[in-house]
Amino acid sequence: MQFRPLYPAIALENLNNATSIDSMNTLHVYLHEDGLEFNDANGVHQGHIEWNKSSKIQKDFWEKKGISPATVENVHTHLCHQHFLLIPQKYDSPIYRIGFLEKALGEEALIGQEIHVQKILSEAANLLFLVPSEWKDLLSYWFPLSQITYQHQLETLITQSQENGLSISIQHHQACIVLRKSGILTLVNIFPFSKATELAFYIHSIRDSYLIKWNSTSIHWLGDVDTKWAEELIPFKIYTPIFSHEA
Repeated sequence: MQFRPLYPAIALENLNNATSIDSMNTLHVYLHEDGLEFNDANGVHQGHIEWNKSSKIQKDFWEKKGISPATVENVHTHLCHQHFLLIPQKYDSPIYRIGFLEKALGEEALIGQEIHVQKILSEAANLLFLVPSEWKDLLSYWFPLSQITYQHQLETLITQSQENGLSISIQHHQACIVLRKSGILTLVNIFPFSKATELAFYIHSIRDSYLIKWNSTSIHWLGDVDTKWAEELIPFKIYTPIFSHEA
């Protein structure tokens, strides 16, 4: 089993489960370096608020969206932070957890971060990931009466990945990537990119390194693929649900 340390934090899009924003008591949000975003029940983007806005702007933002923070009972926060460690449960211990993270990510990576843990039962492993304390503090300020939980997108991708080949989820110019060969978890990583060319070369470097047979079933996409990205990947024979081609 391998892990790869991540790069700058990213946003992961998730839909709220309420039937309408006005009657919402559960809010699903996704976080990134610049702030917080959320969608309505139909997946339509409803707004973005930056971390550094004044208290008045923050208050006005939620009021304009028809959300009263005092009525939100649960805030489910979805992110894919730059720092994570996938470790077999038999080696994970709260006593040594910080030491493992410092060895894998560097001592400075833990400054101003809080450690969260998700169990991945299918792999008998724990996914350790860091959440910036300033993000948590601001969410607590916005929703003082809410129960706030944190979920890492890699857990979903690992549990829903295909048995052979790559499984990928693209969020906010970053690709969450899981590789299995004959059902064995072989690679877990998050790759930041600004151009389709960069993503294509990274995917093909995995294909070449792990000797993946390349065809239309080599990649499984979790979630939607932006049409623009899908079109730009065509010349590189990166298969997407939107544009399919044979090797």
